[in-house]
Amino acid sequence: MTTTAPVFQLVPLAQLHESPLNPRKHFDPKSLEELTASITASGIITPLVVRPNAGGFEIAAGHRRYRAAQKAGLTEAPCVVRPMTEAEFVEILSIENGRREDLTPLEEAEGYRLLMTKAGYSVERIAERIGMSVKYVYDRVKLLQLAPAAQTLLRDGTITAGHAILLARLTPKDQARVIGDPKDVERGGLLKYESLLWDPEEQGRPKELERVKPVSVRELEAWIDEHVRFDAAKADPMLFAETVGTVTAAKETAEKIVPITHQPYIDPEAREGRTFGPRSWKRADGKKGSKPCEHAVTGVIAVGPGRGEAFKVCIDKDKCATHWGAEKRARARQAARGEMGGSQTGAQDRWEREQAKRQEEQERKEAERARWTKAEPVILQALAAAVKKAPTKARGLLASIVLEHCQDRGYGAKRHDAGDYVPRGTTAEDVLRHAAFTLLAIELRTWQAPEEFPRRAKAFGLDVRKLVDQVAPVPKAKPDSAAPTSAPKKTKKRKQ
Repeated sequence: MTTTAPVFQLVPLAQLHESPLNPRKHFDPKSLEELTASITASGIITPLVVRPNAGGFEIAAGHRRYRAAQKAGLTEAPCVVRPMTEAEFVEILSIENGRREDLTPLEEAEGYRLLMTKAGYSVERIAERIGMSVKYVYDRVKLLQLAPAAQTLLRDGTITAGHAILLARLTPKDQARVIGDPKDVERGGLLKYESLLWDPEEQGRPKELERVKPVSVRELEAWIDEHVRFDAAKADPMLFAETVGTVTAAKETAEKIVPITHQPYIDPEAREGRTFGPRSWKRADGKKGSKPCEHAVTGVIAVGPGRGEAFKVCIDKDKCATHWGAEKRARARQAARGEMGGSQTGAQDRWEREQAKRQEEQERKEAERARWTKAEPVILQALAAAVKKAPTKARGLLASIVLEHCQDRGYGAKRHDAGDYVPRGTTAEDVLRHAAFTLLAIELRTWQAPEEFPRRAKAFGLDVRKLVDQVAPVPKAKPDSAAPTSAPKKTKKRKQ
């Protein structure tokens, strides 16, 4: 601590300079004009707080008053001159300024970071000084991990601090997925088009009238739970302290850790390897009515409600009588009835086989859909080049596509970024090409596209399946060591 008493004095503005450590980077012009008018009329009522530095004085508190005094034409300003340690200076710069002047969430975060790095403050001490919770301070500091695109959305007021805090907990790659493509924002989970009672383009008005706005914080949190897979290895110790502790303990004892979910269906974007569904695991930690067992392993909810929670689960259907005994006995009874000629067990077995087959087919289609989505930009580029070369006869390929879709699909199709690939132009031929490409883009993004669109593309001389394989190759299947490599051959015995 410094012992020299502060001194009040009038300091020439030429001897004052702003601190490069000041977290505030943006000064609202309107607010600054109002302060300038007040200083012009009444002068500076509250002195600036400064410290001697490099032949002048470095401002700790009063950066806005300093700028307003310059605009008002003053030559000097009242100041409290205090010799300060770096820690004392940073505290005034970050905390006292934050109380007097509204900082943006990012500026507030930068101030707390300064206190931690320059003054050696802990999160707990900062929380005590500003009268807020530890979680509040930690969430603010976490905002500094926002990707540049997310920081821009926060600065310009498109999203709130609540949205930003949820984004900051994700990796940059996942943040980009949540934000989505600026040309098609509804592919992400953060933004959506504001509902209008009319279509701006149909009314001949600028498309910019179709405003983009964020979903609610609760909707964003639900979207993240469904679409972003939780990675326990990268979990934040502050946000998921209990989970990190549970997973760390499991690793130290070489206990198995498995991803689980309460949901029977997992979005393809959040699917990675096997995730145990609700019929494949049972809670086994003695909580919420569960029973412990010797076969328990650590389960971490990877997707869906409860994302990020970790607790003991049992997945051993063959050995655990505590959790799976009733099901094993039921299967045994069904098998016994089947041996006695009962038809119910046979029907149940057929139903289960059909369900498994349908599930397998559904997973195959979802995997193919994911590959297709990844290859869409490449297909669109190739398709755009082909459409630009196609003849524009009244009964040609392009005209037939337009007529077919206008008759069958009406006007409810979602708009796409066709203008970026095939501009509307000014001639009838340009318009026809643009319209045909728009409808082709709609076809490309339907659920049935992986099966149906290749035939359409073939008419343009495109092999889109080849493009899909180039952009998103089929993952190599892992060999099943338990499965026989080939069926045993049957040999007929010769009659003697």
